[in-house]
Amino acid sequence: MPDKFQSWQFWAAAKKTLGESRLMLILGRRNGRTIRMYSADPKYTQERCKDPLEHLHIILSEMELFGRGDVARLAIRYLETALDDAYTPEAADLQPNINLEILADYQALAALQLAIQNNAAPDDVADLAQEAKEEIDRTLARYISDNG
Repeated sequence: MPDKFQSWQFWAAAKKTLGESRLMLILGRRNGRTIRMYSADPKYTQERCKDPLEHLHIILSEMELFGRGDVARLAIRYLETALDDAYTPEAADLQPNINLEILADYQALAALQLAIQNNAAPDDVADLAQEAKEEIDRTLARYISDNG
């Protein structure tokens, strides 16, 4: 398996999990041959076509290139909402004002920095990094809530 996740791997897993007919139903107009081409390992086939995930990757990359990475990141956040465990800050999780949210960001980042400086276990650093990201997400949510 390549070091980097490739879109065909997503399609192969989706085909195995959901079945070809379900994917055809979800994607519309696509036939089984197209699904098989999307999910084929390029090492073992000459017949490949760009799949929707590859197209989306290109679009997001170009949005970043043209200065709209903010919108690209929002699209990725939208896609994350398909997962049950995707983190979305609730209003009850937010500090009363943006200044307190920003202060919480600094505290979370300081804890992450300290763990890195102290050579903490990678799992612990990863957990602190996730907490810092979630804290920043709460700051963004507070900002959006305050500024519509």
